[in-house]
Parts: sequence; structure tokens; C-alpha cells
Amino acid sequence: MRKLGPGLTRTATVLAGGLAMVVLAASPALADTSQATASALQISLVGGGLASSGTATATNDGTTESISGNTNPPLSVLGGQTVITAGVLGQYVRAFNDGTSAACAGVLGSGGTINIGAGGSCTVTPGASVTLTLGTNGLATITLVADAIYAQCSATSSPSATGSATLVNASIVSTTLGIPTTLLTLPANPAANTGLNIPGVLSLVLNGQTSSTPGQLTVTALNLSALGGSLASLVIGSAGCGPNAIAPPVPVIPLAGMPIAVGLGAVAAGTGGGIMLHRRRRATVRS
Repeated sequence: MRKLGPGLTRTATVLAGGLAMVVLAASPALADTSQATASALQISLVGGGLASSGTATATNDGTTESISGNTNPPLSVLGGQTVITAGVLGQYVRAFNDGTSAACAGVLGSGGTINIGAGGSCTVTPGASVTLTLGTNGLATITLVADAIYAQCSATSSPSATGSATLVNASIVSTTLGIPTTLLTLPANPAANTGLNIPGVLSLVLNGQTSSTPGQLTVTALNLSALGGSLASLVIGSAGCGPNAIAPPVPVIPLAGMPIAVGLGAVAAGTGGGIMLHRRRRATVRS
């Protein structure tokens, strides 16, 4: 019996195997995408006036981080409002290549600093006290006084998200004829969605937390509603993280062309098998 030559059979086998590898091949390793937003301060006045520090946004497509918006806006962006006249606004965001993101936002006294440190943690150095004028109640002027008020969050593509709020030496103060009286001392590390109020004066929510989907979290350090005067509401430190995700692989051959590629692979494999069978039959007849 004559032995089959290996050349043609080997070529067909390699062709079939190569096509199969192309069909199964995908883009490089999965890329984790991430995103975060931060806003330091929003002031709403009775009658519809609004002053805002704007929003900083970070996104990452798995390879490149993009940051937009002012992360350290000056008080001048708030226009002619008189609620806050001195202090520091911070709204920092990061979106990393590994599918994690972080945000930190809030208000500090002059000389204070706020940023995002290693591992996505919020790093804050309080400065002097910052005073926000909330309005009047009779002869008294009501103010919010603090060294720092800020929110932070972090998220992963697992998906998961966590956040918290910190209020450093914060209190609501009533001042009459130059004599201050503390109406309410605010907790330094309030539990999520802590509600407090001063009857007839104001109500507020500390460490407000909302989530639109698993792995997404928005934390607001302080959300205050005034019950009289020109100030309608005050939002300090809003940080949003996620949702972050693992991007699906992209096939080298588009899905529309997949049946053709699979068919070519099958034809190649069948051709190789047919050649081998034909050669064997011829060899049997000749022997």
C-alpha cells in the first residue's frame, strides 16, 4: 500500500486550524471602564436664582482618563450671591484604568486644601472657618459655620460603591446684636441620610446617599432647606461614583461575518478530510 504524501494534508489542516483561531480570537484583555462626578456647592434662591460651582467629571475607557470641569473653582463662579464670601471650593474626580473611580467635593475655610490621594481616598486639610449666611429670623442672623464640609465616594467594576460625609466643627449659629448662640451642632461623621431640623428655621439632610443602579452611588454632604428668607436651599459637597463596568470583548471578525468564517473553516477541514479519504481509496485500489 502506498503511503500518503503529507504536504497537502498538512496544508489543509493548518488552514482549518488558522481559521478556527481567527474566529475565536478577540481583542486584548477586557478593559474596565470607570466614571465619577463632583460638585462643591449649589445655592438656590427664592424666585429661581441659582449659583453653582459647576461639575467636574472624570471618565476612563480602560486605557485613558479624561477629566473635564474646574476641580478647584474660585468663589467668583458663584456670581454676586452673598451666602458665602470667603473659603475654598473643591470638586476632585479620578477614573482609573482598573475600573475604579473616586470623587471628593465640598467647602473649606480659607487656606484649606482638598484632593484625592493614593487609593482614591479623599485627603482634606481644613483651614480657617468658613461661614455661610442662611438668612435672618427676626433680629437674628442664621449662619452655618464649619472648618470643612465634604463628601467622598469610590466605586469598582465588581460592581460596588461606598461613600461618606465629613463635617469638621460644623454648627448652625444664631447671632443677635453681635452675640452668637449655637442652635445646632452637626455630627462630624453622620450616618447615611441623617435628617435634622430647627423648627421654623431650616431642615437639612446630612450624608444623603442615593443609588440608581448597583455599583453607582451619589453622596451629598449637606442638603439644607431654609424655611424663610431669600435662600431656598443649599447643597454642599455632591460626589458621584460609577457605575463602572467590564467592557465586553470585540471579536476580530465582526459578528455579521462570523457564519462565513465558520463556514470557511468547515470547508477547509472537510477538504482536508476529503483529500485524505480520496488518497486512501486510490491507494487501496492500486495495491
